Amino acid sequence: MPYLHFKTTLTLSEEEKKRLALSIMECVKLLPGKPAQRAMIHIDDACEIFRDGEFAECAFMETQFQRPIEMNDQKNYIEALYSLFQKQLGLSIPQVYMSMIDLDTWGSRGTLH
Repeated sequence: MPYLHFKTTLTLSEEEKKRLALSIMECVKLLPGKPAQRAMIHIDDACEIFRDGEFAECAFMETQFQRPIEMNDQKNYIEALYSLFQKQLGLSIPQVYMSMIDLDTWGSRGTLH
């Protein structure tokens, strides 16, 4: 169950957020052992993000997960997200940054794993 947090300076309607969440979920399917239907997707729009001291139209995507994922699978996932953000939101590649965070421990189902 990965946790994904997408932040953008764009303002999105509720329908756009829902469509984006469903599209992100499709990208999660590229991560072996990470059930897309259990992904938690948090979307923050209309964020004030600054670059070089100026407001910038951009986005940041963070993916947190437990248990290692092969680098090639992470690369395919990241590239699918870049394509998605470009097609669905009109964000060019230099406007989007991403991080992948592999956690050693994870709390779920009432305990620490």
